[in-house]
Amino acid sequence: MQYRLLKPELGHRLPTVNSTNDWIRNPEIPFGSWVIAEEQTAGKGRGSNVWQSLGEDPLIFSGKIRLSAAEISLPLVSIFISSALLKTIFRFFPERVDDTTIKWPNDIYKNEKKVAGILVQSEFINGVYDVVIGIGLNFFGKQIPDPLQDKASFLSDTSLSEGELERFANQLVVEINQAIITLLDPGQVLKDLVWIEEHSLLKNKVIETEWEERMVRGRVLGIDELGFLLIMTETGQKIELMDTSPKFRII
Repeated sequence: MQYRLLKPELGHRLPTVNSTNDWIRNPEIPFGSWVIAEEQTAGKGRGSNVWQSLGEDPLIFSGKIRLSAAEISLPLVSIFISSALLKTIFRFFPERVDDTTIKWPNDIYKNEKKVAGILVQSEFINGVYDVVIGIGLNFFGKQIPDPLQDKASFLSDTSLSEGELERFANQLVVEINQAIITLLDPGQVLKDLVWIEEHSLLKNKVIETEWEERMVRGRVLGIDELGFLLIMTETGQKIELMDTSPKFRII
């Protein structure tokens, strides 16, 4: 099949929108399109959560691609989109290399606080995945709302220069496309997983989570070739997590 990756020339910029993910899901918007918005009034989070953009310089981004279901693991898509975002961050903010990481499966953290979230929504039709990629990144701001003081932060200590948001978005498109191409090569997938694990917030951490209707605690071993998180429990059992539960926490 013909893959439909993001096309630089199909970018849009909107002053305000309810949700960039909802906007780009419109059937009239062709695959390969992407959008950034200055304001989002009803941002999508995972499950029933809402994504709240913070500060004066947020990135509010969505893109629409089409993939072969036979060749792509959706959990890997999510973690590789996270790596694409982190690589873009490192290119523009090299000072963040030492303190900014991926929190499996799809968040970016600066130290112990969230600065970006990723929502990958997919629809399976006739052997293909129609995929919408939503990204929210808090670049810079002067104040974090009180309820989020212990949970969220800003990526940068200074505001963006003129045109930097657009340059960042264009480079992000390049990195997302490269991430998807990498997923088609099993050998390259394993190589990139090593990079992801080196930049993982959960590397060697002990976590607690709900698994098969019971609470388990264990040390993170890494991420497997399907994108699952590997855990060695206190009882010596090796388990695979496909996603986090509401009770997931780092000990």
